[in-house]
Amino acid sequence: MGVLMWEACSQGEVPYGVDKSESDIRRRKSNGEKLTMPNGCNKQLWEIIEGCWYITAELRHKSLETYEYQLDVNVIQKNPLNGLNGRSYEADWISKRESPITLMIMNKETSEREASWYLMLNSHSHIIHTYGFVENNDQLPMLLPEHAIHGNLQIFLQQNHFQPSNKVLITIFLQILNAMIYITNQGVVHGNLCCSNVLVFRMNPTNSLENLVKLTDFSMARTKDYPYVDNELTAISVRYCAPENLKSTDQSNYSEAADVYSLRVLMWEACSHDKVPYGSDTSIDDIRQRRLNDEQLLQPNGCHTRIWTIIEHCLLRTPEI
Repeated sequence: MGVLMWEACSQGEVPYGVDKSESDIRRRKSNGEKLTMPNGCNKQLWEIIEGCWYITAELRHKSLETYEYQLDVNVIQKNPLNGLNGRSYEADWISKRESPITLMIMNKETSEREASWYLMLNSHSHIIHTYGFVENNDQLPMLLPEHAIHGNLQIFLQQNHFQPSNKVLITIFLQILNAMIYITNQGVVHGNLCCSNVLVFRMNPTNSLENLVKLTDFSMARTKDYPYVDNELTAISVRYCAPENLKSTDQSNYSEAADVYSLRVLMWEACSHDKVPYGSDTSIDDIRQRRLNDEQLLQPNGCHTRIWTIIEHCLLRTPEI
């Protein structure tokens, strides 16, 4: 895990060098040589990476339990939040005045990997800011991200009848694209890009300068060469995933090109205001079959021609195009 995190922070560099022999690498590691901190690596994340490299296995495991806060000491857990995969809760600071926060309970099996992405990508203005881990009596993996007052983009569009102008829509898309370019430059594939994974912090339907969205949910994020497996194709990803991933039995070909396809389905959903791709009451098996039959999303009513041209181009079935 530590080496994987190092590689991601190094933007795709190969540990110990691509032109080194296995015997040379083995000798250098036996002599105690360690990988150095990558340029631009978050200090908090680097401490976690270093902790993964303790010689003693027990110390390696404990090093991952790096808590910045304590539940009921620094923060208090409140009501569950709707539309955030059933694992996020309202939360408040107990003693200090800071920005609004959310308490996120993570999947035990994937918490280390997912948390590493949140911390690694923490500094971008259109990626959710994460304060750190929260220690708790139940020993659940808890993370403390900032709170988006308007929730996620999907629910906001569906419940608030938000009717953004074309200029506002373009601003939202550019902010998401900006985050995705940053992620790609870090050698990372998001893997689950959709409206429900975009959080809304500020929104104005007519003034593009008063809008702020941020990308979240790195539960399916990978470095570009890290394989996916079949059971990670979720109900949401069947609606959003690229054709090459829908057809393939080997999900290792998920790439930034697939993220581009998902981004354009996200754009289609935002332009449709309150519609879900392929229908909210449609079974996953039915959606899969319709997509395998080459059924395409149609231009939403009121969608500007220039925006639709971009969406259409990026819904092409060939990833190279």
